Amino acid sequence: MLQYLLAVVYGIVFGIANIIPGVSGGTMLVVFGCYDKVCGALTLNLKEIKKNIKFLIFFGIGAVIGIVGFAFIITFLFTNFPVQTNMFFMGLIIGSVPLIIRNATVKDKFRPICILPFVIGLAAVVGLALLENGSTNPYRFDMTDNGASTTITIYNDSDRTISGWTLGFDDEVIIYDQNIEGDVSCFYDYSTTEIIKGFFGRLPAYAPDTFKNRDGAVIEPGKSISFTYNGEINADASKTELNVSYAMDVPFFLTMMVSLFVAAIAMIIPGVSGSFVMMTLGVYSTVIAAVKGFDFAIIIPCAIGAIAGLVLGARLITFLMKKWSLMVYSVILGLVAGSVYVIFPAGFGLNIATLTGFIALIIGGIIAVIVGKNTKVEAE
Repeated sequence: MLQYLLAVVYGIVFGIANIIPGVSGGTMLVVFGCYDKVCGALTLNLKEIKKNIKFLIFFGIGAVIGIVGFAFIITFLFTNFPVQTNMFFMGLIIGSVPLIIRNATVKDKFRPICILPFVIGLAAVVGLALLENGSTNPYRFDMTDNGASTTITIYNDSDRTISGWTLGFDDEVIIYDQNIEGDVSCFYDYSTTEIIKGFFGRLPAYAPDTFKNRDGAVIEPGKSISFTYNGEINADASKTELNVSYAMDVPFFLTMMVSLFVAAIAMIIPGVSGSFVMMTLGVYSTVIAAVKGFDFAIIIPCAIGAIAGLVLGARLITFLMKKWSLMVYSVILGLVAGSVYVIFPAGFGLNIATLTGFIALIIGGIIAVIVGKNTKVEAE
């Protein structure tokens, strides 16, 4: 029974990791020693699926729980305790290295040639991170405090028309519809968990905390819209979230499908963040907004692309594992090493956050080492 509960936990962590930019779901699979099982199932290999069917069922349940139910907890931790949270994941990653080495050397020993794929993997992750840091968001906003009022401007720097947008604040902000000047309304932005609970009862009433466009109000490419809230907004811009959606047409359908196809392949590559790839391709906020708002016009092409990417990516990785296992694991070691650089916290320094972060790192490392020691490594 314990192994099935652990499978649920692994799935939860994998699901959460895949919606956090900078954290690799593939790395978490390696950390918990279930990378081969999941990849084998994703190839649609019936023999592998039958062999691990119970594990996969419980893992799948955990992944759904992680994406839908627990993401808000991790989002809260990253927002309020970024150093400690990142260092905990760093501990998990560093602690998984012995298990990766055991997997890599189960049939062969490392040779000098392994340095090349290691460097390639390391450079790929660091390069992707630098690319992401240098990229610009195609939509953004700014707030101007006018004393008794606040002017908010939303910019569309993309080449597509924004058909809908929401700008959400933290719980301390209370917005009243009659105090808004502009083609804007407001509402309370229920979390996915609250919406699901609402299926079984009445949703609780909260003060509005989110602005949105009125029906028909769009933002053309290269344009912006401004509106004024007749009141002071005391909100941290880093905790303010702008999500947008575009009008669905054939090019946009294909764009979302191809983007999620690429991101899904990245999701199962250790050290590479699928969310990072979505941000690089400029679709991350659109996807998150669609999931939160149950926008199936966007979810459907995303799901098609994601499923195809997971299957094809898993098939490719499984093929490479069978042919060049040692080289593939050398690349994985490089990807994992690079992921430590990617999630290295910005607030690291001589402070309390870093001190408690080291405690979190040690805890994460101990968890990974314990899991690794209790994970059976088999030669194919």
